[in-house]
Amino acid sequence: MRNISREEFPEENKEQEEKPKPKKENLTPWQLANMEYLKQKALENGGPEVPPSISEHSETSSTDEPADEEDEVPVEQETIDAEFEIEENTEEEEETSKGPKNGSFLERLPNIKHERNRRLVRRSSILIGLFSIPALLLLYYISPLGKLGGVSVQGNERISAEVIKKELNFTVGDNLWSQFFDRQDNIKKLKKQELQIENAEVHIDGFNHFEVQVKEFPEVAYLESNGKYSPVISNGKIIPVEVEKSNGDLPILESFTGSKRILNVLDGYKKLTEEVKQGISQIKYAPTSENKELLEIFMNDGNKVLVSISELGTKMNYYPQVAKEMNDKQIKGVVDMEAGIYSYPYAENSATEDSAQDSTEQTETPAGND
Repeated sequence: MRNISREEFPEENKEQEEKPKPKKENLTPWQLANMEYLKQKALENGGPEVPPSISEHSETSSTDEPADEEDEVPVEQETIDAEFEIEENTEEEEETSKGPKNGSFLERLPNIKHERNRRLVRRSSILIGLFSIPALLLLYYISPLGKLGGVSVQGNERISAEVIKKELNFTVGDNLWSQFFDRQDNIKKLKKQELQIENAEVHIDGFNHFEVQVKEFPEVAYLESNGKYSPVISNGKIIPVEVEKSNGDLPILESFTGSKRILNVLDGYKKLTEEVKQGISQIKYAPTSENKELLEIFMNDGNKVLVSISELGTKMNYYPQVAKEMNDKQIKGVVDMEAGIYSYPYAENSATEDSAQDSTEQTETPAGND
């Protein structure tokens, strides 16, 4: 059997050779993209590039064959085309979702308006606040709330509220704040005029009222002079007023002039027991050439005690024991606590007092000298 080769049919070979190949200019955009995709896939897989003849053959067949033959596309070609279309659609979706880097002008326009309005409101609020505060202060200053409406006094016992208001020099109807800022000067004047006031504080009560809180020095004794009494306060000062003798437990002082000496006496007086305090009627300052601190203390039971100011708080606490011994002997007289503690009856007169003291039985307690 003889094989027939193509050389025996030169006309057919010539027709095939002379058949023009499709040019790239005649390819559709899809075909060009498909060619690029196939080349890219071949390079990624490490294989040789797809020969142009295959692509050209497919392109030629798709171009020259009738429409009914175009449906007969190989399965491999359909898969490639589907992958290409999926990738193309994915890239388009990504580009659509991302959009422009900073967004379009229309998308940014509402944000710009919102930011501009917010800044405008903030600046307007600041300006309104800066102008409103001085205006409110001015209205308050000229309104009745900016003027003093009244003054009340609390804590006073011996000094009347009217005297305190007068000394503080507050004027109802004048500017509230100017008087409030000057309150310390007014308090100093009040304490200078009224010695019994220890301290005073001024507070604003309500909108335009002053409340004055007063603290007074307590009265600790009364100073007797010519049958008249003046209160002695806890800082040792004598209030230059005349009062009736108190019925309380405060001691009566006599012949005292200096505040320091009075304070020393009061310090010793505080150390005494209540029994001794209740028995004291009057304390008289009676210095001698030998003892500048000598006190004569007159007791309610009729006895008299001689003691130094510095020893008042210690030796006077032995008086109840000495007074008991004197009562047992029915003696009313003097208890001398200058050197030791001795007791003797009163002399009939000052001239015979020394001889009476020598002839009288003297009693010494275990207290001794301090």
